Amino acid sequence: MDDRPRSLRAMLAEAKDTSEIMVDLAYAAVYFNDPGMADEVAELEERMNDLVQDMRAVCIMAVRRPAEAEGMASVLQIISAIESIANAAVDVTRIVTHRLGIPNELISDLSNAEEVSHRVWIREGSHMAHRPLKDLEITIQCGMRVVAIRRDRSWMIDEIDGDFVVVPGDVLFLRGSPAGIVRLHELAAAPTWDPPMSAPAGALTDLDRAVDVLVEMKNTSEAAVGLAYSALALRDNGLAAEVRHLAERLDEMKDHLQLWVLRAAKKDVDPAPLRGLLQLASAAEELGDQAAQMVWLITDDRGFHPIVKLALGEADVVA
Repeated sequence: MDDRPRSLRAMLAEAKDTSEIMVDLAYAAVYFNDPGMADEVAELEERMNDLVQDMRAVCIMAVRRPAEAEGMASVLQIISAIESIANAAVDVTRIVTHRLGIPNELISDLSNAEEVSHRVWIREGSHMAHRPLKDLEITIQCGMRVVAIRRDRSWMIDEIDGDFVVVPGDVLFLRGSPAGIVRLHELAAAPTWDPPMSAPAGALTDLDRAVDVLVEMKNTSEAAVGLAYSALALRDNGLAAEVRHLAERLDEMKDHLQLWVLRAAKKDVDPAPLRGLLQLASAAEELGDQAAQMVWLITDDRGFHPIVKLALGEADVVA
Protein backbone atom coordinates (compact mmCIF):
# COMPACT_ATOMS: atom_id res chain seq x y z
CA MET A 1 0.00 0.00 0.00
CA ASP A 2 2.87 2.37 0.68
CA ASP A 3 5.39 1.16 -1.93
CA ARG A 4 6.39 4.12 -4.04
CA PRO A 5 6.14 3.31 -7.76
CA ARG A 6 9.49 3.28 -9.50
CA SER A 7 8.72 3.61 -13.20
CA LEU A 8 8.14 7.07 -14.66
CA ARG A 9 4.85 5.90 -16.11
CA ALA A 10 3.55 4.76 -12.72
CA MET A 11 4.85 7.83 -10.88
CA LEU A 12 3.29 10.20 -13.42
CA ALA A 13 -0.07 8.45 -13.10
CA GLU A 14 0.12 8.67 -9.30
CA ALA A 15 1.15 12.33 -9.39
CA LYS A 16 -1.84 13.15 -11.58
CA ASP A 17 -4.28 11.38 -9.22
CA THR A 18 -2.63 12.88 -6.14
CA SER A 19 -2.84 16.43 -7.48
CA GLU A 20 -6.54 16.09 -8.19
CA ILE A 21 -7.24 14.67 -4.73
CA MET A 22 -5.25 17.56 -3.21
CA VAL A 23 -7.40 20.11 -5.04
CA ASP A 24 -10.61 18.34 -3.96
CA LEU A 25 -9.50 18.14 -0.32
CA ALA A 26 -8.26 21.72 -0.27
CA TYR A 27 -11.63 23.09 -1.32
CA ALA A 28 -13.30 20.69 1.13
CA ALA A 29 -11.08 21.97 3.95
CA VAL A 30 -12.46 25.45 3.29
CA TYR A 31 -16.04 24.23 3.04
CA PHE A 32 -15.87 22.30 6.32
CA ASN A 33 -13.41 24.74 7.94
CA ASP A 34 -11.44 21.63 8.83
CA PRO A 35 -7.75 22.02 9.79
CA GLY A 36 -7.46 18.22 9.70
CA MET A 37 -8.26 18.17 5.99
CA ALA A 38 -5.72 20.94 5.46
CA ASP A 39 -3.15 18.75 7.23
CA GLU A 40 -3.99 15.88 4.86
CA VAL A 41 -3.26 18.17 1.91
CA ALA A 42 0.08 19.13 3.49
CA GLU A 43 0.97 15.45 3.93
CA LEU A 44 0.09 14.74 0.31
CA GLU A 45 2.29 17.68 -0.68
CA GLU A 46 5.25 15.94 0.96
CA ARG A 47 4.45 12.79 -0.99
CA MET A 48 4.15 14.87 -4.16
CA ASN A 49 7.51 16.54 -3.54
CA ASP A 50 9.16 13.12 -3.38
CA LEU A 51 7.40 12.01 -6.55
CA VAL A 52 8.40 15.16 -8.43
CA GLN A 53 12.03 14.80 -7.39
CA ASP A 54 12.10 11.14 -8.42
CA MET A 55 10.40 11.84 -11.75
CA ARG A 56 12.81 14.62 -12.64
CA ALA A 57 15.76 12.39 -11.83
CA VAL A 58 14.39 9.60 -14.04
CA CYS A 59 13.78 12.05 -16.91
CA ILE A 60 17.34 13.33 -16.76
CA MET A 61 18.84 9.86 -16.65
CA ALA A 62 16.62 8.63 -19.50
CA VAL A 63 17.96 11.05 -22.14
CA ARG A 64 20.79 9.47 -24.05
CA ARG A 65 20.77 11.46 -27.31
CA PRO A 66 19.90 15.06 -28.29
CA ALA A 67 16.97 13.79 -30.36
CA GLU A 68 15.32 12.50 -27.17
CA ALA A 69 15.61 15.80 -25.33
CA GLU A 70 12.49 17.49 -26.74
CA GLY A 71 10.19 14.61 -25.87
CA MET A 72 11.53 14.40 -22.33
CA ALA A 73 11.34 18.19 -21.97
CA SER A 74 7.58 17.87 -22.48
CA VAL A 75 7.42 15.41 -19.60
CA LEU A 76 9.37 17.82 -17.39
CA GLN A 77 6.92 20.61 -18.26
CA ILE A 78 3.97 18.46 -17.26
CA ILE A 79 5.72 17.47 -14.03
CA SER A 80 6.28 21.15 -13.21
CA ALA A 81 2.61 21.94 -13.91
CA ILE A 82 1.46 19.08 -11.66
CA GLU A 83 3.75 20.35 -8.92
CA SER A 84 2.29 23.85 -9.27
CA ILE A 85 -1.26 22.46 -9.13
CA ALA A 86 -0.36 20.76 -5.84
CA ASN A 87 1.13 24.02 -4.54
CA ALA A 88 -2.05 25.89 -5.47
CA ALA A 89 -4.05 23.34 -3.48
CA VAL A 90 -1.88 24.12 -0.45
CA ASP A 91 -2.53 27.83 -1.05
CA VAL A 92 -6.26 27.13 -0.82
CA THR A 93 -5.81 25.45 2.58
CA ARG A 94 -4.04 28.53 3.96
CA ILE A 95 -7.49 30.06 4.32
CA VAL A 96 -7.95 27.51 7.11
CA THR A 97 -4.40 27.13 8.43
CA HIS A 98 -3.78 30.90 8.52
CA ARG A 99 -7.33 31.62 9.70
CA LEU A 100 -7.97 34.09 6.90
CA GLY A 101 -11.67 33.32 7.05
CA ILE A 102 -14.30 33.48 4.36
CA PRO A 103 -17.84 34.89 4.40
CA ASN A 104 -20.61 32.59 5.58
CA GLU A 105 -22.36 33.27 2.28
CA LEU A 106 -19.63 31.32 0.47
CA ILE A 107 -20.08 28.25 2.67
CA SER A 108 -23.83 28.29 1.97
CA ASP A 109 -23.26 28.56 -1.77
CA LEU A 110 -20.71 25.73 -1.79
CA SER A 111 -23.21 23.47 -0.03
CA ASN A 112 -25.31 23.57 -3.20
CA ALA A 113 -22.57 21.89 -5.22
CA GLU A 114 -23.45 18.59 -6.91
CA GLU A 115 -20.33 16.97 -5.47
CA VAL A 116 -18.01 17.67 -2.55
CA SER A 117 -15.02 15.86 -1.12
CA HIS A 118 -15.01 14.62 2.44
CA ARG A 119 -12.97 12.43 4.78
CA VAL A 120 -14.06 10.16 7.57
CA TRP A 121 -12.06 8.38 10.27
CA ILE A 122 -13.13 4.79 10.93
CA ARG A 123 -13.87 4.05 14.58
CA GLU A 124 -13.94 0.75 16.47
CA GLY A 125 -17.47 -0.62 16.73
CA SER A 126 -18.72 1.25 13.67
CA HIS A 127 -20.61 -0.38 10.81
CA MET A 128 -17.56 0.07 8.57
CA ALA A 129 -14.87 -1.40 10.83
CA HIS A 130 -13.31 -4.76 9.88
CA ARG A 131 -15.27 -5.06 6.63
CA PRO A 132 -14.16 -5.04 2.97
CA LEU A 133 -15.04 -1.94 0.99
CA LYS A 134 -17.23 -3.82 -1.48
CA ASP A 135 -19.52 -4.99 1.36
CA LEU A 136 -20.06 -1.46 2.65
CA GLU A 137 -21.89 -0.34 -0.52
CA ILE A 138 -20.95 3.26 0.20
CA THR A 139 -22.07 4.43 -3.22
CA ILE A 140 -25.56 3.05 -2.62
CA GLN A 141 -25.75 4.02 1.06
CA CYS A 142 -24.32 7.53 0.78
CA GLY A 143 -24.06 8.48 -2.88
CA MET A 144 -20.29 8.90 -2.44
CA ARG A 145 -17.26 7.01 -3.80
CA VAL A 146 -13.93 6.30 -2.15
CA VAL A 147 -11.07 8.07 -3.97
CA ALA A 148 -8.23 7.43 -1.50
CA ILE A 149 -7.43 5.68 1.77
CA ARG A 150 -4.81 6.52 4.37
CA ARG A 151 -3.58 4.03 6.95
CA ASP A 152 -1.11 5.69 9.30
CA ARG A 153 1.31 7.34 6.82
CA SER A 154 0.60 4.94 3.95
CA TRP A 155 -1.71 5.93 1.10
CA MET A 156 -3.81 4.04 -1.42
CA ILE A 157 -4.65 6.40 -4.28
CA ASP A 158 -4.31 4.93 -7.73
CA GLU A 159 -6.21 1.66 -7.22
CA ILE A 160 -8.95 1.23 -4.65
CA ASP A 161 -9.44 -2.50 -4.18
CA GLY A 162 -12.95 -3.58 -3.21
CA ASP A 163 -11.47 -6.43 -1.17
CA PHE A 164 -9.50 -3.96 0.99
CA VAL A 165 -10.60 -4.48 4.61
CA VAL A 166 -11.22 -1.25 6.49
CA VAL A 167 -9.95 -1.23 10.07
CA PRO A 168 -10.30 1.29 12.91
CA GLY A 169 -7.94 4.20 12.40
CA ASP A 170 -8.18 4.15 8.60
CA VAL A 171 -9.15 7.44 6.97
CA LEU A 172 -11.37 7.27 3.89
CA PHE A 173 -11.46 10.12 1.41
CA LEU A 174 -14.65 10.29 -0.60
CA ARG A 175 -16.34 12.39 -3.24
CA GLY A 176 -20.04 12.64 -3.97
CA SER A 177 -23.31 14.27 -3.00
CA PRO A 178 -23.26 16.52 0.10
CA ALA A 179 -26.56 14.91 1.04
CA GLY A 180 -24.73 11.67 1.81
CA ILE A 181 -22.40 13.09 4.44
CA VAL A 182 -24.84 12.70 7.34
CA ARG A 183 -25.36 9.01 6.52
CA LEU A 184 -21.61 8.52 6.04
CA HIS A 185 -20.96 9.83 9.56
CA GLU A 186 -23.56 7.44 10.93
CA LEU A 187 -21.91 4.43 9.28
CA ALA A 188 -18.45 5.44 10.50
CA ALA A 189 -19.68 6.32 14.02
CA ALA A 190 -18.30 9.81 13.42
CA PRO A 191 -19.60 12.97 15.13
CA THR A 192 -22.87 14.29 13.75
CA TRP A 193 -22.47 16.78 10.94
CA ASP A 194 -24.99 19.55 10.42
CA PRO A 195 -25.06 21.10 6.93
CA PRO A 196 -24.68 24.89 6.76
CA MET A 197 -27.84 26.94 6.75
CA SER A 198 -28.57 29.13 3.76
CA ALA A 199 -28.73 32.83 4.44
CA PRO A 200 -32.19 34.43 4.03
CA ALA A 201 -32.76 35.94 0.61
CA GLY A 202 -32.35 39.66 0.33
CA ALA A 203 -31.07 42.39 -1.94
CA LEU A 204 -28.02 41.38 -3.98
CA THR A 205 -24.91 42.99 -2.46
CA ASP A 206 -21.38 43.46 -3.75
CA LEU A 207 -20.29 40.68 -1.39
CA ASP A 208 -22.96 38.37 -2.83
CA ARG A 209 -21.64 39.08 -6.32
CA ALA A 210 -18.07 38.34 -5.20
CA VAL A 211 -19.16 35.05 -3.62
CA ASP A 212 -21.06 34.02 -6.75
CA VAL A 213 -17.99 34.71 -8.89
CA LEU A 214 -15.76 32.73 -6.54
CA VAL A 215 -18.04 29.68 -6.58
CA GLU A 216 -17.87 29.77 -10.38
CA MET A 217 -14.08 30.10 -10.20
CA LYS A 218 -13.87 27.06 -7.94
CA ASN A 219 -15.94 24.96 -10.34
CA THR A 220 -14.11 26.27 -13.40
CA SER A 221 -10.64 25.63 -11.96
CA GLU A 222 -11.53 22.03 -11.10
CA ALA A 223 -12.93 21.51 -14.60
CA ALA A 224 -9.83 23.03 -16.21
CA VAL A 225 -7.48 20.67 -14.38
CA GLY A 226 -9.55 17.59 -15.19
CA LEU A 227 -9.91 18.53 -18.86
CA ALA A 228 -6.19 19.26 -19.15
CA TYR A 229 -5.31 15.76 -18.02
CA SER A 230 -7.89 14.32 -20.41
CA ALA A 231 -6.58 16.43 -23.29
CA LEU A 232 -3.08 15.05 -22.76
CA ALA A 233 -4.26 11.47 -22.36
CA LEU A 234 -6.34 11.67 -25.56
CA ARG A 235 -4.17 14.23 -27.35
CA ASP A 236 -7.36 16.12 -28.13
CA ASN A 237 -7.10 19.62 -29.63
CA GLY A 238 -10.72 20.40 -28.85
CA LEU A 239 -10.29 19.68 -25.15
CA ALA A 240 -7.02 21.63 -25.11
CA ALA A 241 -8.74 24.66 -26.63
CA GLU A 242 -11.48 24.44 -24.01
CA VAL A 243 -8.86 24.39 -21.23
CA ARG A 244 -7.27 27.55 -22.63
CA HIS A 245 -10.70 29.17 -22.76
CA LEU A 246 -11.40 28.24 -19.13
CA ALA A 247 -8.03 29.65 -18.05
CA GLU A 248 -8.81 32.95 -19.77
CA ARG A 249 -12.25 32.93 -18.15
CA LEU A 250 -10.65 32.46 -14.73
CA ASP A 251 -8.43 35.50 -15.34
CA GLU A 252 -11.50 37.58 -16.17
CA MET A 253 -13.43 36.31 -13.16
CA LYS A 254 -10.57 37.15 -10.83
CA ASP A 255 -10.61 40.74 -12.11
CA HIS A 256 -14.36 40.95 -11.49
CA LEU A 257 -14.04 39.42 -8.03
CA GLN A 258 -11.35 41.88 -6.95
CA LEU A 259 -13.65 44.72 -7.99
CA TRP A 260 -16.61 43.36 -6.01
CA VAL A 261 -14.43 42.72 -2.94
CA LEU A 262 -13.07 46.27 -2.99
CA ARG A 263 -16.58 47.66 -3.31
CA ALA A 264 -17.79 45.45 -0.45
CA ALA A 265 -14.90 46.63 1.74
CA LYS A 266 -16.16 50.21 1.48
CA LYS A 267 -19.41 49.24 3.17
CA ASP A 268 -20.35 47.95 6.60
CA VAL A 269 -18.72 44.55 6.04
CA ASP A 270 -16.15 42.79 8.21
CA PRO A 271 -12.98 43.04 6.07
CA ALA A 272 -11.26 40.00 7.62
CA PRO A 273 -13.11 37.29 5.63
CA LEU A 274 -12.48 39.22 2.43
CA ARG A 275 -8.82 38.14 2.63
CA GLY A 276 -9.94 34.55 2.22
CA LEU A 277 -11.90 35.44 -0.91
CA LEU A 278 -8.82 37.01 -2.50
CA GLN A 279 -6.61 34.07 -1.49
CA LEU A 280 -9.07 31.58 -2.95
CA ALA A 281 -9.39 33.56 -6.17
CA SER A 282 -5.60 33.67 -6.66
CA ALA A 283 -5.29 29.92 -6.10
CA ALA A 284 -8.15 29.15 -8.50
CA GLU A 285 -6.56 31.34 -11.17
CA GLU A 286 -3.23 29.55 -10.68
CA LEU A 287 -4.94 26.19 -11.17
CA GLY A 288 -6.29 27.41 -14.49
CA ASP A 289 -2.91 28.79 -15.54
CA GLN A 290 -1.18 25.49 -14.85
CA ALA A 291 -3.85 23.54 -16.70
CA ALA A 292 -3.22 25.82 -19.68
CA GLN A 293 0.52 25.21 -19.37
CA MET A 294 -0.03 21.49 -19.75
CA VAL A 295 -2.18 21.71 -22.88
CA TRP A 296 0.21 24.22 -24.48
CA LEU A 297 2.06 21.16 -25.72
CA ILE A 298 -1.02 20.35 -27.81
CA THR A 299 -2.20 23.82 -28.85
CA ASP A 300 1.33 24.75 -29.93
CA ASP A 301 1.64 21.44 -31.76
CA ARG A 302 4.67 20.33 -29.76
CA GLY A 303 5.58 16.71 -29.72
CA PHE A 304 5.55 14.98 -26.36
CA HIS A 305 6.81 11.70 -25.09
CA PRO A 306 4.43 8.73 -25.57
CA ILE A 307 4.74 7.90 -21.88
CA VAL A 308 2.48 10.89 -21.13
CA LYS A 309 -0.48 9.34 -22.93
CA LEU A 310 0.22 5.95 -21.40
CA ALA A 311 0.56 7.28 -17.85
CA LEU A 312 -2.38 9.70 -17.84
CA GLY A 313 -4.57 7.24 -19.70
CA GLU A 314 -4.13 4.64 -16.96
CA ALA A 315 -4.54 7.11 -14.07
CA ASP A 316 -7.51 6.72 -11.78
CA VAL A 317 -9.87 9.17 -13.48
CA VAL A 318 -10.01 10.65 -16.96
CA ALA A 319 -12.66 13.36 -17.29
